[in-house]
Amino acid sequence: ENPLEVEANRFNLNYIKLKGTVGCMVNGAGLAMATMDLIKLAGAEPANFLDVGGGASIAMVKEGLKILLSDNDVKVILINIFGGILRCDTLARGVVEAAHEVRKSIPMVIRLEGTNVDTGRKILAESSLTFTVAGDMKDAAEKVKALLN
Repeated sequence: ENPLEVEANRFNLNYIKLKGTVGCMVNGAGLAMATMDLIKLAGAEPANFLDVGGGASIAMVKEGLKILLSDNDVKVILINIFGGILRCDTLARGVVEAAHEVRKSIPMVIRLEGTNVDTGRKILAESSLTFTVAGDMKDAAEKVKALLN
């Protein structure tokens, strides 16, 4: 079993290691499949399937991102969240905490939509970290492609 998969399991995260270079964090299996298709349409390959689930906490998001940041195959990270139960501000706080803690500079494209999206975007913008925020899924794919080239 892959050590990253074992680590993810400790935090109740659904993670499967794949062979690509784009790390993915999503909430929901359907969104995960759509996100992986989007990455392929952009001419890249997903490095993983990581579904943090609908009820993820700040700690779960943080640990999930730390797993992506520890994968040496990952060149760009795409976070694609539709906030229903998982609010966008919760996601943003977890992302910022993980990025501060790990301090590994991998470009990140973040697409947030749903509950508390404006607060989530504000947390990212005020974090002193550099994130590429995407307006929609097509924009996210284009930004991932640009960062890989």
